[in-house]
Amino acid sequence: MDQLSKTIDWLFSLEARGEIYKLERMDAALDLIGNPHRKLRAVHIAGTKGKGSVAAILDSCLRAAGYRTGLYTKPHLVRLSERTRIAGAEIPAAQLLDYIERLRAIYERAGLALTFFEFTVAMMLLYFADAGVDVAVIETGLGGRLDSTNVVTPILSVITPIGFDHIEYLGHTIGAIAGEKGGIIKDDVPVVIGAREPDARLVLTSIAANRHSAVRLIERDFSYRSQSPAHRFDYHGLGLDLFDLEIGLAGPFQHENGAIAVAALEALRAQGWNIDEDSIRRGLRDIYWPGRFDIVSRNPTVILDCAHNEMSIAALLETMTAEFGAVKPRLIFGCLSDKDWPKMAAMLGPRVRDVTLTKVKPKRPLEPENLLPYFSAHAPARVEREPMAAVERVMSEIRADDVVLITGSVYLIGEVYPYFLARDGRKGLFPEADV
Repeated sequence: MDQLSKTIDWLFSLEARGEIYKLERMDAALDLIGNPHRKLRAVHIAGTKGKGSVAAILDSCLRAAGYRTGLYTKPHLVRLSERTRIAGAEIPAAQLLDYIERLRAIYERAGLALTFFEFTVAMMLLYFADAGVDVAVIETGLGGRLDSTNVVTPILSVITPIGFDHIEYLGHTIGAIAGEKGGIIKDDVPVVIGAREPDARLVLTSIAANRHSAVRLIERDFSYRSQSPAHRFDYHGLGLDLFDLEIGLAGPFQHENGAIAVAALEALRAQGWNIDEDSIRRGLRDIYWPGRFDIVSRNPTVILDCAHNEMSIAALLETMTAEFGAVKPRLIFGCLSDKDWPKMAAMLGPRVRDVTLTKVKPKRPLEPENLLPYFSAHAPARVEREPMAAVERVMSEIRADDVVLITGSVYLIGEVYPYFLARDGRKGLFPEADV
């Protein structure tokens, strides 16, 4: 095993420490490395659904406008370095090794035992600050108020749609969850709100009012009209009316994410950022965001989608209908034990031809046998416990005109993606940064 592999294994071993939601620890960790977060101009994004897509769209449009961006998203699919990108490219392997080893030495000398997420956030902030990016687009991990990324004071906050997920940490009502997500709203920093639920809107706008944060609210200050399934939408905002915007992501739900991102770009334009209409159009058209209704094969058609809760499964099914009509795909499914898997099975089961159930390897996997009766009520179902064996088995059985859908967990998509990358002669999803 080479040094990079051993060092990354050490970093992942920190997951055994669990998660600790105390920003004082992040403050201490960042103070030890010169407070890099204070050197960044950041856009900070929270929400239940779509925050990764909104982050990726913003990054794409800002790069199209000529800005050198940093982008931080989680989790990764294939390689850890995907989480931390500059100008669309992953942190190079040599630099990743250097940053991990340097920070490990600093924190071990100080006796500061960071969690995995705390460590990766500190590393990301230092990497972006060292590189002198023009703007950093940063996605929260879980929640917002006590999320490790919430040490930044951004130039803009963005809240995407709110729904039920991680209720054991965030609360059992939409209002409570919105309160946690709204914790990223800072004093006198504008916020774009893409939440539609009345309780979420009330909580988020109240937080913004208390913090004197100017609000751009979906359906009040900006709106969109979908042209599904044409991958196009119209946008109407406070200062921009853009028609026939082409978006390089499938699904009507991505039109909403696109509109939230354009509203954020409008807010940045109001602050003096030079983002013209052509940059917005090119950024939307050229967006690349793997694992989101990601068609990785044609003839047969294979779709990878990271849907992992009821909101994202509903969006996935809407996209399937928009893109393929009444077709019933062959489903490969695996999920985590802390999800509402009976409801996910009830949503997916009637819409598929048959199901191969598998076990997601990392983090709280659900035994596929538990899923069997829930899916069997709707379609023929079987168990193939190893994800790669499940993919190989289904791929060996299908015809050129079949459709295969693989979904249920980000971790499942990450496990099977290398199979499809290898078919194209690729090792990773993004190139390494040239820095």
